[in-house]
Amino acid sequence: MVASKPLMHLGYFGRSGSFSHLAASRRFPKITLGECPTVEEAFARLVAAEFTHILVPIENGSSGIITNTADQLMRLARSESVTALQIREALAMRVQLMLMARPDSKAITKIYSHRAPFDHSRDWLHQHYPQAEQIIVESTSEAAALAAKDRSAAAIAGEQAVAQHRLKIINKHVGREVANQTTFIIVGSPLPRPAKATHTSIVFELPHKAGSLVAVLQVLSRRKLNLTKILSRPIPGRFEEYRFMIEFHGAVPQKEVAEALARLRKITTFFAVIGSYPVKKI
Repeated sequence: MVASKPLMHLGYFGRSGSFSHLAASRRFPKITLGECPTVEEAFARLVAAEFTHILVPIENGSSGIITNTADQLMRLARSESVTALQIREALAMRVQLMLMARPDSKAITKIYSHRAPFDHSRDWLHQHYPQAEQIIVESTSEAAALAAKDRSAAAIAGEQAVAQHRLKIINKHVGREVANQTTFIIVGSPLPRPAKATHTSIVFELPHKAGSLVAVLQVLSRRKLNLTKILSRPIPGRFEEYRFMIEFHGAVPQKEVAEALARLRKITTFFAVIGSYPVKKI
């Protein structure tokens, strides 16, 4: 008797109606999805095997790399017991932000949203709602839920949150002068029928001496491997030392990628590949 394959159970950052929920629903319309109010909880539940995979945002077109996601990836890279959990896909999705409030709302004195939408719409808010208090919450779906409870509040979120929380759209074009895109990643065990990988992400630490980061960049440059992301984060307890995460265009089994990874293992004090994966538009 052949054992059946375990069902995929995916957790996503935020609540129902968040942009992560929308991305998860578009990519996996037929599988079980679960809410996670924070990125940290999503990773914790993945490691605890409550989910087979998670979907979390990694980069926003306006505010850059989302650091708490990067921190969790770096932590995962440092854990020897969960090496099978890696980035399996990246999903790029255009995001349209809207200002919404209760149908009976009057003067808006406070606006809820995630930090990234506030960063994206800073100029628009300064022009249209300069006196409104801006309150940062964990997700756009939480922002919509809070606005639904307060007639003096509004939320910046996606259109998918309007019907769910019985809100009305006040403005559909928040920050539209700047194109907005969010990249999400799927983290977990290998996906069934994976697409061809196009990008690779690595995490590493370096000798605390001049030129050590330059040496890493030269390894990639000499092999014409173009960087698409780079982030440094302080190493706890090691003053002035940093852990790095880099994404570049290229993936094993390309010869130049294999050569670069082999060389990087020799010149770093810690090194881990956290995924080779395709990048898709949804």
